Amino acid sequence: MEQLNLITNFLRIKDKNITITDEYDMGTHLELHGHLDYTAPKCPKCKGQMAKYDYQKTSKIPYLETAGYPLLIRLRKRRFKCKECGKMAVAETPLVKKNHQISVAVNQKIAQLLIENQAMQHIAHRLSISTSSVMRKLNEFKFETDWNTLPEVMSWDEYAFKKGKMSFIAQDFDSLNVIAILDGRTQATIRNHFLRYPRKVRNRVKVITMDMFSPYYQLAKQLFPNAKIVLDRFHIVQHLSRAMNRVRIQIMNQFNRKSQEYRALKRYWFIALCFECN
Repeated sequence: MEQLNLITNFLRIKDKNITITDEYDMGTHLELHGHLDYTAPKCPKCKGQMAKYDYQKTSKIPYLETAGYPLLIRLRKRRFKCKECGKMAVAETPLVKKNHQISVAVNQKIAQLLIENQAMQHIAHRLSISTSSVMRKLNEFKFETDWNTLPEVMSWDEYAFKKGKMSFIAQDFDSLNVIAILDGRTQATIRNHFLRYPRKVRNRVKVITMDMFSPYYQLAKQLFPNAKIVLDRFHIVQHLSRAMNRVRIQIMNQFNRKSQEYRALKRYWFIALCFECN
């Protein structure tokens, strides 16, 4: 029992009403079995005294990864019954919110990973939960936008919000603070968002950095007439690298596949990139 109490301390489970009774290594994941029990409280309905009744069906609560394995807590919660009105109640714990299955610690980790701009499928796989659980957490976020402020230098980019769908993100180039995350990267979506800023606010933007996605250019000029468009270095180098590689392959294919020239161009492809960088 002392060892099991050490486990709860290690996992920072501070609720003293939770008693861990067993631990199991399931191969693919670890499991802790336990129960939640405490003195019967007052009835929330009639304020009469409740009494201990039985245990609720075991709850499966995903917890943070431990020693490289997903951790699942199987917790039996005490039920209480009012002696006066017969109302039933279930024991509550800070480990998990009422009527929820995912622990508070996992919910906090979801929020942290979403802020770090990680893909939802990756978050779900890492925390051993469903993608819909990550989406529900994302929908809880509330962003308050100041429509009277924009940075002088902005960055525009897109990222894979979910499989097969790209979304738009705008950031302050200097502070890296997120200005907007839009569900889609179409011109209409971006235009409708930034038109909510007054024209005098949009006129203060001096520079917008972006990739080589051509529909952005004209749109940025319409929305921010005083801004200069700057292509970021990564995409410029990427474009040049792909162009050089195409030329190398065209020259290489002019030789016989068994020739020394063909093998040299195929094997030492990085030399062309070195010349490009110089």
